[in-house]
Amino acid sequence: MANDSNHFESVCLEVMRHLEDTETSKLGHWYAAEVYEKYNKFLIGIPATLFSIILTWLVSSHAKSGVGDELMFGISSLQLQVLLSLIVSILSGLSAFLNLNELAARHRTAAENLNALSRDCRNWNTDFPDSSLCVDAVKCVQLYRQRLNEINRDAPQIPKWAWENTKKQRSEGSVSYNFEMKA
Repeated sequence: MANDSNHFESVCLEVMRHLEDTETSKLGHWYAAEVYEKYNKFLIGIPATLFSIILTWLVSSHAKSGVGDELMFGISSLQLQVLLSLIVSILSGLSAFLNLNELAARHRTAAENLNALSRDCRNWNTDFPDSSLCVDAVKCVQLYRQRLNEINRDAPQIPKWAWENTKKQRSEGSVSYNFEMKA
């Protein structure tokens, strides 16, 4: 096996499969992280903060001046305070139970780990230019396989909508490099 070209070719094919897997999966994880961060910020965080500020203002102005019963559209200050309190509570609960920040962080970590493995796979031909290093290449590809399995084990599942976006990114050439297109 020290200089087995057939075995070395099989090892090289496995590295190419790892490269394709890491390139595709990292795109899905990065997109999922981006979407979850935006959902958390714009659909939960900012509205909860704004409603909290309005509620605080209403409570403090009502306490200071005994501000009237009816604000607009027949809604009393007290009813509005109760409604805003309910909305803030729901948004806070959603934030705590959905935990989108942690989910986004887990997707981002998986994408970064896949990106690191992807770079290692891209450098394969530099590290192992021919079958003379077949024994070392086998050990290395086994290490890559182990790393990929660990990353996938620890990563959250990529949602279907992120996979759809990944297909679109790949079709637009997001993982192609100019020097590869010339070859």
